[in-house]
Amino acid sequence: MTTSPSRVQRPKLLRLLEIASTRRNMERRFQRDFGRLPNLASPRTFNERMLHRLVYDRDPQFTLLSDKIAAKDYIARRVGPGYNVPLLGTWRTPRRIDWSALPERFVLKPSGDSGKFVLVRGPAERNTEHLRAIAWSWLKTRRAGRGHAEWGYRGVPRQLLAEPLLTGPDGGTPPEINVFTFGGEARLIRRFTGRKTLPERRDAWFDATGRQVEIGVASIASVRMELPDALRIELIEVAEALSDGLDHLRVDFYLTGNGLRVGELTPYSWSGMAHWRSPALDEKLGRLWAGETDYAMFEDFRDPDLADVPPADAAAWLKTWEKLINAGDYESARHLFASDVVAFGSLAQAMNGLDALEQEQWRKIWGTIRDFAFEAPAHLAASDGASTVALRWRSQGKTEDGGWYERRGRCTLLLERRGRGLVCTHSHFSMDPGIPPRRSE
Repeated sequence: MTTSPSRVQRPKLLRLLEIASTRRNMERRFQRDFGRLPNLASPRTFNERMLHRLVYDRDPQFTLLSDKIAAKDYIARRVGPGYNVPLLGTWRTPRRIDWSALPERFVLKPSGDSGKFVLVRGPAERNTEHLRAIAWSWLKTRRAGRGHAEWGYRGVPRQLLAEPLLTGPDGGTPPEINVFTFGGEARLIRRFTGRKTLPERRDAWFDATGRQVEIGVASIASVRMELPDALRIELIEVAEALSDGLDHLRVDFYLTGNGLRVGELTPYSWSGMAHWRSPALDEKLGRLWAGETDYAMFEDFRDPDLADVPPADAAAWLKTWEKLINAGDYESARHLFASDVVAFGSLAQAMNGLDALEQEQWRKIWGTIRDFAFEAPAHLAASDGASTVALRWRSQGKTEDGGWYERRGRCTLLLERRGRGLVCTHSHFSMDPGIPPRRSE
């Protein structure tokens, strides 16, 4: 029996249509978040390389790595079962879960998703009706749908799993550690303190030699931490064994009271939408992906000082911002703004990103003004985690012949709580009508 050409061509056509749809969606998301289209024809940055993987790479191993149940067998084969978080059970539907057989403390997860879980720490959180409802919602909204960009999840069977609730060396929440591997070699190690989503969450980045380096994402503040050599060596050995044969894989560990456990294997970090603290970091991590081995491109970690700490309330933020403008302190001012800030002003119609804001607005204006001050009252609209501030400002502007004139205007700021304090994600500064940037008296 022969196969007709139309049957052979149909899967190829569907594949091309699926790639085109994924690429279009990824480009739209990236342009929305970063103000430009990614270079997918010749990717250079970490984000671009990850987007290229999302659009074009259909390595069957990604399905295995994305399946939390199947990945345990993969881990056991490569590094031994002792690095696995034990399984308490797997089920295809919540109806089959025997809740009485589970311990007092456990974690419930879907097998084909990332970042979804429920912690059951005692009787007060053991509402089985509520747990069943959550589990059903996972199965209905799983990532395995055809339209999901992370292709590896599409073939993961719909299942649920339970694991014991792990504890750290001190009996509390176990610290998390991510190892970023490129070409099967560990290049960066990211260590966390504090629980996910909570304000006290912090991180620290190290190169493979154990040097703490100045790397980070905008949403989490970095602090100085220790990475003992014995722990670093074990992390590297296990991560490299698990990533052998892959151009990039992130291996997520828990540091428990009984040693390291692999919590997850992550082939799609941030889905190609990582908001690094600077565009330069995106390019540097892209070089690691391309095979670069020189860690000298990363600066030593700098301990944050008072100027680096974003104020936690809007009034203090405005006062700090006012002082830094008058001092012309561009470096410290950057810590008050998100790396992906979008801004408008009198001199530039639109500025996407912190580098553009500094170059196109701050450095063109701050050296030509003095006595900048915000005027009360400020109109403040606050919600959970964000504040919108609208107020007037005044300053003295330098004329072309060296004199000074009254320079006034208004501004709108969107302040968002990230990590330790507030950062500005949008600003709009404009002068009052009829006042040019500089003028002669």
